[in-house]
Amino acid sequence: MRTPTLVTLCLLAFLSNAFARSIIPDLDDSGRKGEMARAEKKKAEARFDAMDANKDGKLSLEEVTGKSQYLTDSFPRLDANKDGNLSWEEFLGHDRWPR
Repeated sequence: MRTPTLVTLCLLAFLSNAFARSIIPDLDDSGRKGEMARAEKKKAEARFDAMDANKDGKLSLEEVTGKSQYLTDSFPRLDANKDGNLSWEEFLGHDRWPR
């Protein structure tokens, strides 16, 4: 079995990024897609802010424990930069909706 080439890996990364971008609606989309994106962002901001006990703009494992079983269980995987906190983008799982 051959190991993947750099070109293949880059193509796969591009395609997965393109797919993710296609399913996350833009906040400035018109119509129902935009309305839903804005409503979901507002809900996500409320959830994030409710868990951010020290109001430092990031979530520690201690802050999410007992408030979200999913975040508690998935924390190591979601903490992409391994700094011990979830940023807004790590919390959302994408960078399409600025804080």
